[in-house]
Amino acid sequence: MSWIALTDMSRPMFNIRGIGVPSDAPGARPPPSAHEIMPTGTMMFELRLEDTGGERRRILSFERNRDWRREILVEITADGRLSMAFRQGVARSRAEIGLPPIPRDGLLRVSYSWDSPRRTARLTVEFVEDGRIFQAQAANPVPLPVGDVKALMRNGRATRADPAISYIAVSDTVEPVGFGSGIVADTPIETVEGPVPAHRLRLGDMVVTAESGSQPVRWIVKRTVPALGDFRPIRLRAPFLGLGRDMIMAPAHRVRLDLGENEYTFGENEVLVPAATLANGKHARPETRHRLVTYYQILLDVHDCLLHDGLWAESLFVGTMARRPEIISSTSLGEVPATALPLHRAQRRPALSALGIRTIAASLLEA
Repeated sequence: MSWIALTDMSRPMFNIRGIGVPSDAPGARPPPSAHEIMPTGTMMFELRLEDTGGERRRILSFERNRDWRREILVEITADGRLSMAFRQGVARSRAEIGLPPIPRDGLLRVSYSWDSPRRTARLTVEFVEDGRIFQAQAANPVPLPVGDVKALMRNGRATRADPAISYIAVSDTVEPVGFGSGIVADTPIETVEGPVPAHRLRLGDMVVTAESGSQPVRWIVKRTVPALGDFRPIRLRAPFLGLGRDMIMAPAHRVRLDLGENEYTFGENEVLVPAATLANGKHARPETRHRLVTYYQILLDVHDCLLHDGLWAESLFVGTMARRPEIISSTSLGEVPATALPLHRAQRRPALSALGIRTIAASLLEA
């Protein structure tokens, strides 16, 4: 199983068998017992912080006293220390992580994973816009009761959530972190033998790149995430950007655009922009039908762009993460030996401001 609970803070979803799994599915588990606990799991949420206000800020709290006292408390201090504290009766656990200055209006993705049998827990904070990842380990985590997870999703009187939170999701497994971009399963990828859907691509297949010729596929990352917040898919609609068919990808997945006449303004003839910046409701729009979405990412020896039905979009960028094995082990690349991971240099494209990206997107959409 995986994700069992989701909420966008107004519409709760809970299914102990897994979101979208019917009760009569082969091997489906029975309903939870009255006091069932989750020995392993992950709680994830996103929040956009405009300003901490120079003081301690309570991000999320949950309290119940039925049968025994239970508490969840998430706070961030003025000096940037984010903590998650849990209580089950007399048992307590806590994880805390120090963060660098948070960019104004910065988007954070927070993941707390626990493995009670192994007595380990991990708190991860991702700076979504620039991909930085910060982690802290904790010991002896207390497991969460299934009933509390269900109650948390309802966002009722027991829950107090900061308006900055866009969603909360809970999985019954330790989920990977990082690499928030990606394309969906049926997205065509141009190879030397023709287009191949992402889910049928295999290691060693030779794909066509924008600047490095044909390159072998070194790894394929596959990750299922809630279709909420900065994971909510973006549909690029044909025939915009010369597409022969619609393309669906993560909001952070960057596509390469030909600037045309704007080249004289920005000094380059091409730029990379996140798919989300193109979502104007006509040429591209968020997908709201999905509860979960599975993204694929293609790792090459070099960081380049892949061709998708005439549209160039980025391959997986890992930068110098190979030098941080403790981070890599918690991502979808955890099975790859650190010595086998490439070191990527970012593509030489202009570093545009958010305003510059929006200006380019608007001019292209009006063309």
